[in-house]
Amino acid sequence: MNVLVVDDNESVADSLAFLLDCYGHHAVVAYDGETALALLRTGTFEITFLDENLPDIKGSVVARSLKETPIRSRAFLVSMTGDADSQGDFARLFDVCLQKPFSCEALMQVIEDARCSSDAVTLQAA
Repeated sequence: MNVLVVDDNESVADSLAFLLDCYGHHAVVAYDGETALALLRTGTFEITFLDENLPDIKGSVVARSLKETPIRSRAFLVSMTGDADSQGDFARLFDVCLQKPFSCEALMQVIEDARCSSDAVTLQAA
């Protein structure tokens, strides 16, 4: 799968991208919301991991922008946040909310959920 990882903490973003690459996915990294939006509008990503607390634009604002624009990326959107209280607010914008820190098992489950969601979209289009 083509994956976009968006986190202003470069170590976190690069580590997650490396792990995804090790599992056979192709991961691209962005460290801010503006770059993420540009990549999502031009790239083909099947799943996007978005940190909520980005320095320029919140991850939820990036997600909202994608939902409201006609050039919406078909990416399965995953919120990554350390703020457990905000997860309920994100439910309508994201397909999944991951609480940081998350386990490798949780990460693999999200990827499987994205794959199943992608399969369902493909079946509906046929």
